[in-house]
Amino acid sequence: MTTFASFWQAGYEGADHINPHGEPLAMNETNDHLRRAGEDYAALKAFNISTVRESIGWRLADRHGDYDFSSLATRLQAAQEHDIQIIWTLCHYGWPDDLNLFSDDFIPRFAAFCGAAARYLAPWSTQPPVYSPINELSFLSWGLAVGLFPCRYLPQRDPADACKRQLVKATLAACDAIWQADSRARILHCDPIIHIIASEQTPEAVQVARSHSNAQFQAWDMLSGRLAPELGGAPRYLDLIGVNYYHDNQWEFPSMARLYWHLGDRRRKPLHQMLTELHQRYQRPLLLAETSHFGSGRGAWIRDVAAQLAQAQLAGVDLRGACLYPILDRPKWEDLNAWPRSGLWDLDHNGIDPFLRLINQSYATALREAQKTLVNFQSFTPPAAENKENGMQQKTLIVFSHLRWGFVFQRPQHLLSRLAQHYRVLFIEEPIYDEQAASLHYDTPAPNITVIQPHTPIAAPGFHDDQIATLQLLLTELVDEQEQPVVWFYTPMALPLLTPFTPSLVIYDCMDELSAFNQAPRQLQQRESALMARADLVFTGGSSLYEAKKHRHHAVYCFPSSVDAVHFEQALDRSNGHPLQQTLPPKRLGYYGVIDERLDLPLLAALADAHPEWQLVMVGPVVKIDPATLPQRANIHWLGQQPYEALPQFLAGWDVCLMPFALNASTQFISPTKVLEYMAAQLPIVSTAITDVARHYAELVAIAYSPEEFIHACERALTLEESDRALLAQQMQAVVAATSWDATTQQMYKLMKKGATAARSPTPDITPVIADEVQQVTHRLNPAEQLSVVPCLIIGAGPTGLSAGYHYGKGAVVLEKNASPGGWCRSLNDKGFTFDYAGHIMFSQDPYVLKMYEMLLGDNLHWQIREAWIYNEGGTYTRYPFQGALHGLPAKVIKECILGAIEARYGTAGEAANAAVTLAEARDCCADGVVADGESCVPQPEASKTENFEQFIYKTWGRGIAKYFALPYNKKLWTLPLTEMETSWLGGRVPLPDLDQIVEGALAPLEKPMGPNARFGYPLKGGFQALMHGFLPHMTCVLETNSTLAALHPEQHIAVLADGRRYRYEQLISTMPLPQLIALIGDEAPAAVHEAASKLRHVSIRCVNIGVGRADLTEKHWIYYPGDTLFHRIFVQGNASPFCNPPGGCGLTCEISYSPDKPLPVNGDALIQRCIEECIAVGMINADDPIITASQVDIPYAYVVYDHARSANIALIRSWLLQQDILLAGRYSEWEYYNSDHAFLAGKRAAESVKARNTSLKIQETGY
Repeated sequence: MTTFASFWQAGYEGADHINPHGEPLAMNETNDHLRRAGEDYAALKAFNISTVRESIGWRLADRHGDYDFSSLATRLQAAQEHDIQIIWTLCHYGWPDDLNLFSDDFIPRFAAFCGAAARYLAPWSTQPPVYSPINELSFLSWGLAVGLFPCRYLPQRDPADACKRQLVKATLAACDAIWQADSRARILHCDPIIHIIASEQTPEAVQVARSHSNAQFQAWDMLSGRLAPELGGAPRYLDLIGVNYYHDNQWEFPSMARLYWHLGDRRRKPLHQMLTELHQRYQRPLLLAETSHFGSGRGAWIRDVAAQLAQAQLAGVDLRGACLYPILDRPKWEDLNAWPRSGLWDLDHNGIDPFLRLINQSYATALREAQKTLVNFQSFTPPAAENKENGMQQKTLIVFSHLRWGFVFQRPQHLLSRLAQHYRVLFIEEPIYDEQAASLHYDTPAPNITVIQPHTPIAAPGFHDDQIATLQLLLTELVDEQEQPVVWFYTPMALPLLTPFTPSLVIYDCMDELSAFNQAPRQLQQRESALMARADLVFTGGSSLYEAKKHRHHAVYCFPSSVDAVHFEQALDRSNGHPLQQTLPPKRLGYYGVIDERLDLPLLAALADAHPEWQLVMVGPVVKIDPATLPQRANIHWLGQQPYEALPQFLAGWDVCLMPFALNASTQFISPTKVLEYMAAQLPIVSTAITDVARHYAELVAIAYSPEEFIHACERALTLEESDRALLAQQMQAVVAATSWDATTQQMYKLMKKGATAARSPTPDITPVIADEVQQVTHRLNPAEQLSVVPCLIIGAGPTGLSAGYHYGKGAVVLEKNASPGGWCRSLNDKGFTFDYAGHIMFSQDPYVLKMYEMLLGDNLHWQIREAWIYNEGGTYTRYPFQGALHGLPAKVIKECILGAIEARYGTAGEAANAAVTLAEARDCCADGVVADGESCVPQPEASKTENFEQFIYKTWGRGIAKYFALPYNKKLWTLPLTEMETSWLGGRVPLPDLDQIVEGALAPLEKPMGPNARFGYPLKGGFQALMHGFLPHMTCVLETNSTLAALHPEQHIAVLADGRRYRYEQLISTMPLPQLIALIGDEAPAAVHEAASKLRHVSIRCVNIGVGRADLTEKHWIYYPGDTLFHRIFVQGNASPFCNPPGGCGLTCEISYSPDKPLPVNGDALIQRCIEECIAVGMINADDPIITASQVDIPYAYVVYDHARSANIALIRSWLLQQDILLAGRYSEWEYYNSDHAFLAGKRAAESVKARNTSLKIQETGY
């Protein structure tokens, strides 16, 4: 039985103490976790997290000895529903206000509370529960002593020790009480682990620092009875040890200067080493109980932590899990308005729903990578390794390298640290001169990687022939005689060292033309020829090298260097920076990398001289050239080699990235790794004319062919317009997303698994990608190991997509490109006003949809009577629909409308249509979302189905109503001649004019709104988006936001996202605009499908939102404008719900149609001003009304156009897509006119259809 339900865990901040400002904390209320526990727990399943850490809060639950555990109910029920194990912390820094830490009743009160909590929780768990009595006992003691936590009657002498002893006694009593209540219970004791070094390296200072560092063990020592046994500690009390570890757990003493993780401070003690020492000290199971970073460093942190955990487990540490803490962002204790962005989910503080969970995609991507990596490494640790069959034991990969592991972190480190998930890697460096006897020195810098450094008394450099005999003897013992390792060469000079081994595979990874470098051994080319003859596989680091080597071997593969996007995208947060350059003035142009004969030093001097106001930041080690030859200028800063971890911090402070390479023999074949790393930072790049850079990236990198061009290119880069910079960043992001070191390594690993035999006849399907085909990379970088495989992939989280995901349930993944779900049914908050993306309401006659409304909104559902009006020529308002409320119009207009309706019904000669008429149901024909299915109508004659929309209007309402409303309004709405629209979209049904209603509406004003939709619903709070968010607690599928579809490959059933993620789906439901979907499929779709998609027409809507500083502008909800105004309709958003307005204000939205046939006459602020002026002209607002805010929302696809070619085009596209297991659902995908209620049903139908198809396919495949 495992201790925890999942290795990876989630922690919810539960601190409940009084902060230094006297504010009582209840952290789970600050992010609404208590109310949204179900939603929060459901979201964890996407990351295979089934264990969470929660806090009860002694201060919050203890009422003078009476216990209120009601706050636990929601979490317990949610945990049961989602199969979540909860680790409960009982005291999270706070205790009841009537208690003092040193009072006599503190310990018995705490023990009684813990016993009561354990008894209350026991029935909820079928497995042994896990409790943490007091969170961070040592940290709490320190915090009490320094005033971080309040404590009355604190002892004067050694207060931290006094607090620690009292808390230890309380913890021991709590353990006994918990075990008495539930003997199954496991006890977890959490505290930070720290590393402190001396500010000055004197023996006295070192000893003091060591003493401070060792204090971290005192609480655990006391609990186990190793220290202060009089407190009652014993080994049984130290059950499970929780380790809390953050970036700031290491510092100097007494300066307190941090050993910065993000700057790669080499004085830091690796986490795996700290865990190993802790495990060796206590021999107890460990849990990494808290770990996280904040801001842009979250992804890089969790990957680093996972590697450290793997290394600890490989060293034999009994590590049971790792908890991401906090999983959900929360404010700082001391400032409840400061949110550090430290969770996997942040909150949408400025949105309609300030508690909306927004996943951090970089963190999520890195977490998934870390989880996968750790699983691979765990297969090499007991008991997994012991359970492997003999033929599956870990294989050895021996690497000979001319580059040292601790040198610049580049291609070898990237590849081998990933291949170490599959092989035990022995990385053999060039020997170092040592007068002592020859020996091998070992280091383990990364999981499953051993760096071997030979020391010999031989002065010859590198793998010189003089070294070979000694090295062969030393290396003989590295592997068993029977083992057949894979042997990998970075330098041909080490080829003679192959002799001691019987390799199963020999690989040459040619990353540079080494023979062209300074000080290259004279026999290097001859040795390379011999290696090419012996190697089974040859990899090249760029396309120029590939071209040079491809005819020299039968199995040469081009693997250009890739990029660690998670690491370098930290630079996108420009608030990051490095202290070495922080004081430099702006206009910083930077380079990092090795500084050797490949750099054009005169070019750098010329650049510095041309612009003394620019700062050239040069980061990297100087090798093989005399440092005295480096140009020295006041504005050139040579910063030397810096850790790989610090490079994004440099990038964040640069304005332009440089690649100032000389054009000589040593650069003829280079393919710089840094070009993609620079692109990940989305900074302008200027390079000399390096062949591979110019060939593959000329559109993104400024290529200079002379010093003058290089300087001018830098000038242009520094003065890029913001729009050009944004476009460049977008293009760079796409290139970076198309590749990764993980993908490159997986391609290599596939070749290596096939072995020597397959390598001698390479197959086209695994040919690696050459960089000049990067725009097509998704066609070829798609090994199954990289893909998330899902039964049903849903594109778009608008009403249709959310409904499809809800109705499909577990197994579906919904992808939404925006930060929050809702599609065009989202809302925005602007200075207290709530505006929807166009006017949306809820109405339906469908019982199922009405039940959904109730489920999604509950008490937030607000029903009211519809007030829809028409603004007629002359300023007269009549109720909508026009034909039923003619009163108030001029007599001439009324007469024309009534006569026209009679003529349309009975014919111009007044003949009675005595034939019986069968009533049917109507659909909204004005696309205004107000007339719903259900009005009386007559069947349309068969012959009329070929008529156009204009003819339909005349036949339906007659010439008068057509003239004064139906034609001008619909022409304004649809922006094209109505003769170009057909009428099948009306469902073959014609609304029946009720002459009685028309006459009555002409004789007297109507008292009540007409039609079945006199009543409509709207969320009381949160805008229409609240209806969309109502899905979230009920969805058992996975919802991924910030997930933009970049390409779709129907043949392979693969969807590629802009951030590089890939999904292999069984079936796909698309709700995205159909033309966009076909464009993303590209040339995999037939030409006929592309042609059909290109002919689909649509109308766009521009919404101008106006927040007016006057309440109660009107009682109306909608006003239709068939006349000369720019807008065709105004939605008075402020009347949809009183919570849509700030006090004393009212919001309205002007809706304006546009299309290629009728573009917007003005844009930007001019459009807003035009709408305000027209609102004044029609009397909607007064000229002196204050305008508090105004904004625009653009809806590119608003209404689909039913032209005469639409039906055939849609049928052709839909038929082909269905053959590819792609189902269309919703307004923009089916190219149908749908309201939100239709969208709900469309999503339901799509989910049910996919499930039915899955069942049918399974029966076909299995026979049952």
